[in-house]
Amino acid sequence: MCVFRGTGFMLHRLMAREYKLLLDPARFQGKVSRNTANSFWNDQLKPVIDHRLDRRNGDRSRAERQFDPAEERIVRFWDTPDCTLSMADLAFRQRVTVKDEHETAERAQLTLKLRMPDFFVVASTRLTGSSDKAETKFEEDIAPLEIDIPDTGHSAVLLPARRSIRSRFSLSTRQTVDWDQSSHSLGNLQSRFPTLGDVIAGSNQSFDPDVVLIGGPIIREFVFEGARIRLSETITGVFSLTLWFFEAHDTRPDVAEISFKCAIEDGTMPGRAARRALALFIGLQTDLEAWVETRHSSKTSLALPGPCA
Repeated sequence: MCVFRGTGFMLHRLMAREYKLLLDPARFQGKVSRNTANSFWNDQLKPVIDHRLDRRNGDRSRAERQFDPAEERIVRFWDTPDCTLSMADLAFRQRVTVKDEHETAERAQLTLKLRMPDFFVVASTRLTGSSDKAETKFEEDIAPLEIDIPDTGHSAVLLPARRSIRSRFSLSTRQTVDWDQSSHSLGNLQSRFPTLGDVIAGSNQSFDPDVVLIGGPIIREFVFEGARIRLSETITGVFSLTLWFFEAHDTRPDVAEISFKCAIEDGTMPGRAARRALALFIGLQTDLEAWVETRHSSKTSLALPGPCA
């Protein structure tokens, strides 16, 4: 039993909760289009919302709007050959926006994220950026509960008969800075995120600034946003449909994910809104069972360089 004395101190207050569900990418084969995204919204997601949740005043659906046109990006994740970042519960992502099939930014958007199940460890971690415009967020990532059955001889994800959730808490710092492709190392990364060495040391991993970083697959990312769910009068969930294409694939996505994120007030979420969000996420797992990806647990794990995936 832990006994707390005195006043506790946390650097960060929870800002948002995001519910994430991997989907079978084979369901989205073909040219990426807004029509495809909205067919999924109208034919699959909205019926689950109307089935699982109560109606708003005036007998209105809690589903709102449609998906906007996709935003396209080039994404790549990095780690060391011995997976120092992954072993410290860190993920490092490089992202560049694409317009008309051309990368539009000379400088990349770099994000370093600490994600683990312990709320207090993450909330009390200092994760700084070198830019005065660096943005740090503390959020809860919610995914389906999975069951580990050892010695089954396969890597499929096993979900319990009674669907549930698992939570991890993420602290991410994002900034747009120069990222020299010729000098990728832990030391170079620490120059962009000055407390990196402290975070790695706190996870009982050794920090060697000369260790090189290696990249995972180059990913074309398409993200549709705009569709929403009204969880209460003050809490709105914003849906994102994300499709990842590895290397040169044009019409066959390698990863698909549906998620909805809701900002929360003063570090908490009203009970009724939380109940509706939970009911919807359980409903998505159950009612869209034929759409759910059962081979992998997260899209990030598929994007890491070979030894870390």
